Amino acid sequence: MSCPLVIFAPRIGTLSETFIQRHMEDLLPGGTIVVTEAASGTNAGQWTVACPTAVLNQIARLPLRLRVLRFSLKKLGWKLASPEIIAVRKFLGVHNVTVALGEYLDLSLPWFEVCQQLDIRFFAHAHGYDVTRNLRNPQWCKEYLRYNDAEGVITMSQASRQSLLKLGLEPSKVHVVPYGVKVPNDSHKRHKSDVVRCLAVGRMVAKKSPITTLEVFRRAAKVCPSLRLDYVGAGELFAAAREFVHVTNLGGRVTLHGAQPSDVVQTLMDQADIFLQHSMTDPETGDAEGLPVAILEAMAKGLPVVSTRHAGIPEAVEESATGYLVAEGDATEMAERIVQLAEDCDLRRRMGEDGWRRAKKYFSWERERAELLNILGLNTAPQ
Repeated sequence: MSCPLVIFAPRIGTLSETFIQRHMEDLLPGGTIVVTEAASGTNAGQWTVACPTAVLNQIARLPLRLRVLRFSLKKLGWKLASPEIIAVRKFLGVHNVTVALGEYLDLSLPWFEVCQQLDIRFFAHAHGYDVTRNLRNPQWCKEYLRYNDAEGVITMSQASRQSLLKLGLEPSKVHVVPYGVKVPNDSHKRHKSDVVRCLAVGRMVAKKSPITTLEVFRRAAKVCPSLRLDYVGAGELFAAAREFVHVTNLGGRVTLHGAQPSDVVQTLMDQADIFLQHSMTDPETGDAEGLPVAILEAMAKGLPVVSTRHAGIPEAVEESATGYLVAEGDATEMAERIVQLAEDCDLRRRMGEDGWRRAKKYFSWERERAELLNILGLNTAPQ
């Protein structure tokens, strides 16, 4: 079987990485294989893929006597590939792979080396922490320069491209392809209601600033008692978010849904009136966003967005046209913007429709797919 494209990814099934699922399933249907470290995909809502897949943590370890022999040979200076590398090399050969796409710059480096040895054209795709937090580490900065020998690096925003160019990557190697989402043919119509529903979607980690988001909502709801908030996401700060809701008596206005599959998120977007996301750089680690897919999905659903001037977000949200942007950490202005939208149904409708049009023009999956296939040189590959 000939599958010209291999995608290297850290895992299969993570709810927050449906953009990787789309690459695996829809970029080159019938012509893609996957190499991954682990596949969860067994719990409710986690996703799987139907294409040929090599899962590294399922590859049996060598018998003890052979591991001892390998260790002895290594001490003598022999360079030996791991069982996983051997299995992957065979897997790539069986499927006649010619092009590789590695998800996340740091995690793709070992596979870049393998592909160089096999004369497979290699592209690495940046996503977020790998081009923010990791750039504080001089060793990663040095390692990333190896990608000047790759076919190219793909990133999701002009902001992240500039970071990679400052690092020393060649401009001709770094391509910007914004994430693409499913955009309906028509903007979702909403009717005026006594309740104005806000929605926030994102892992509860520092760069998503869930406590700031809840505090913003608390301030806005104090002015507009009709406001309600659905918050989708799990993570290390979920317990703190739940405690905040409890101590501020927001239980009747805020629902913390935890992690939810994509279809639940889409339903909540259909029911919402305003989308919120207070992204900011984690002051301790430097972790930051790339281009939040949830914001693009909200625009595609015709929701006005209230967010921050952070990373690639200003490249998606056209300020005062498709939503409002505030400075990172500015809870006061963000609450004021929510109140402004909550009190003006026509404003919400106009901004939502403009957001839908912008998503259709710049952030559709069809656009992302066409650009990726062109960069990978697969736009004429059989599908």
